[in-house]
Amino acid sequence: MARIFVGFMICFLLLNCSKKQDIEKNIPYIISKESKGKITGNDTIPPTPPIPGWLVYGTNTFIINTDSTAYYFQNKGIGFICGTPNADTIPYFINLQPKDLIQISNKNLYEFIKLNYKDNFRNATFIASESDTLKSKMFFDLFKSLNYFKRDRDFIAIRRTTQEEDTVLKYKRGNESYYPSEHIKWDKTKIKFPEFVKFVKKPK
Repeated sequence: MARIFVGFMICFLLLNCSKKQDIEKNIPYIISKESKGKITGNDTIPPTPPIPGWLVYGTNTFIINTDSTAYYFQNKGIGFICGTPNADTIPYFINLQPKDLIQISNKNLYEFIKLNYKDNFRNATFIASESDTLKSKMFFDLFKSLNYFKRDRDFIAIRRTTQEEDTVLKYKRGNESYYPSEHIKWDKTKIKFPEFVKFVKKPK
C-alpha cells in the first residue's frame, strides 16, 4: 500500500505542473482526459494511479455546486497520512451527513481557506465535481486560492463525486430528512463499509 501511495503522489506531482498552468489560464478541466496521462515535450507522463479508498476524502473536500458556490466538509478521521494495510480503491464510507456540508461563496474563499488550512498538518485537499468537465468561475477561483496556501507537503487533487457525496447532496439540496444510512440502497461496488462501521438504528 505504501508503494501505491508513493506512486500516486509521484504521478500526481508530475501532472500537477501542466494542470496548474492550464487552470490558471481558465482552460476547462476534463477529469476523464486528465486521468489518462500526458505527453509534454519529450516526456511521457503516466496516468495518475486510482486514489486509495481510504484517501478519497483527504482532509478537506470542496464539491463544486454552482458557478459561484461550493460545498465544503472536513474529514477528521483520516489522521496523519502515512499509509494503510489495504490497497483497494473503493471509497470508504465516512457517514457523511447533509449538515456536514457547508456552502461557501467564491467571494470569501481566501478567508475561508486561510481559517481552515492547517500549518502543522499535511493538507490533502480534493475538489470534487458531479460532472466530468469543470469550467465554472468557482472552480478556477477555488483552485487558485488553494494553491496560494499550498505548502510543500500538501497536495490538491480533482476527482468525480463519490456515491456517498451524490446521495448526501440530493438530501441537502432537497432539504429532506436524511435516512439512517442502513436504509439507503447503496451500490456496494462503489462504496466500502469498514468492519468497524456500526449503523445506529432509528428509534422506534
